[in-house]
Amino acid sequence: MGGYINMDRGEFLNYGVSPRQRRVHILRWNPTISGFKRAGFENYFAQYKGIIPRDHADPLDWTVWNWQEVNHRDLFVMVQVEQDINGIVWGGFFGGYPYQYKRPNGTLTKSHFIKTDVMYMHRIEKTRILTADRLCAAIPEVDWLHGHAGELLSIESAEKLGLFLVDELRKVEESEDVYFDDYEKKQFVLSNILTFMCPELKKRLLAAGKNESPHITDINNLMVTFKDEAYNNWDDLESHLGLAKLNGIMM
Repeated sequence: MGGYINMDRGEFLNYGVSPRQRRVHILRWNPTISGFKRAGFENYFAQYKGIIPRDHADPLDWTVWNWQEVNHRDLFVMVQVEQDINGIVWGGFFGGYPYQYKRPNGTLTKSHFIKTDVMYMHRIEKTRILTADRLCAAIPEVDWLHGHAGELLSIESAEKLGLFLVDELRKVEESEDVYFDDYEKKQFVLSNILTFMCPELKKRLLAAGKNESPHITDINNLMVTFKDEAYNNWDDLESHLGLAKLNGIMM
């Protein structure tokens, strides 16, 4: 493929954030039939871990069939399907807007691609976290075993998924098989998940007065932060969270 053609969607959506509650998209990856093989996974994993240099000219992007529904900084989770071990293998934010690749003969690919910013990634066969059996129990309305690369979750399902992700990932430390964004670190990765995937949680926290500014009255101006950095005794999740103002005006 030679270069790509941007799908311009206007100045605000090109460079701003979604003018709505950020949504969560399910992407699915079957390594057996996908053009993206295990070697591709290991290549990007090694880049994120700092084992090999980051190739900024070749960021990890993905094709999304419902690309019209995706906005800049929406969240995604990548689900490995139809393997011996299935489940979420990486996740993060979409960056920019959809585009098509331009082939050497000048024609465009039928598929639309979106760049991704990966917040976390792991070798699921080694870690056995975020597996499909537990996902099916926690969010049964979503097919965690089959399907296409693009399913927009309802806000209710996204919130259940966000709480599930935090509950699982908070128990995991970075290792040779686990990556957390080296700028954000795990504490802030989990904060981002709760902030952007869990509006009802933020409503409850706001109603309880757990915000750092008396001027904040809208969940769209709130960001969840962790007060308990040890992640211990999380039976009552809300007692370990606080709220802070989020840069920007939209979520």
